[in-house]
Amino acid sequence: MGAALALSSVGQGWLDGWLAVGLGALGLAGLAVGLVFRWSAALAFGIALLGAEQAVRLAAGPRQADPWIPLYAIAFLFTAELAWWSIEPRVAAWAESEVAGWRLVTIGLACAGAGLLGALVLLAAGTPVGGGIGLELVGVVAATAAVVVVAVVARSRRFG
Repeated sequence: MGAALALSSVGQGWLDGWLAVGLGALGLAGLAVGLVFRWSAALAFGIALLGAEQAVRLAAGPRQADPWIPLYAIAFLFTAELAWWSIEPRVAAWAESEVAGWRLVTIGLACAGAGLLGALVLLAAGTPVGGGIGLELVGVVAATAAVVVVAVVARSRRFG
């Protein structure tokens, strides 16, 4: 999945496409080094470069919104979560299928939330500047979703 993220800019413009592909390749290399050597700094560097690749692609890309942004958000979060899970110290609880299942469900829900938030941002970006009830509704839903994400993360840090 990391390779798909790294190659998502192939076929774009000359400068932004190749710059983004270079960042993606370096990010993929950092991700691989982090996974092979179980080195969290290399893993974080690789994930950050994959994110930078997407930022370059969006900043230098076409002026209209990219409809693939929600899918990229899902794949990016899924790749990061599984990579971190792979280098974590092994705990006896992970041998229990129920615990691992709950973790997979949690990761899946987080990825679905990332896709939904990406879709909301995409919808907001494509809405005409004139505003109206549609833009107001998107803003309220996005703000509510942001508060819910913060509350869930705060709760999981407090009790988890």
